[in-house]
Amino acid sequence: MDWLRDNGEWYRDNQGNRLYERRGNYIWNEGGERVYEIRGEYIFDISGNRLYEFRGDYLFDMYNNRLCELRGDAFFDTNGNRIGMRY
Repeated sequence: MDWLRDNGEWYRDNQGNRLYERRGNYIWNEGGERVYEIRGEYIFDISGNRLYEFRGDYLFDMYNNRLCELRGDAFFDTNGNRIGMRY
């Protein structure tokens, strides 16, 4: 599953508020600040610390905790609650 498939795609909360946008290998917040870098299956903060890893339909932190699942264009927490979407 390609979590971050298109440049210019916005990731939003359940109310439709813009949270993050992908541009190239970077993720920017609504305020226009570069906050994350994508390298392969990993996401790093702007200081270069590895934070997250994509494995199939799931996102894990660096402690191997499953954080969420991507189903279609919606993100779900580990309890099955929709927590966001992309479009």
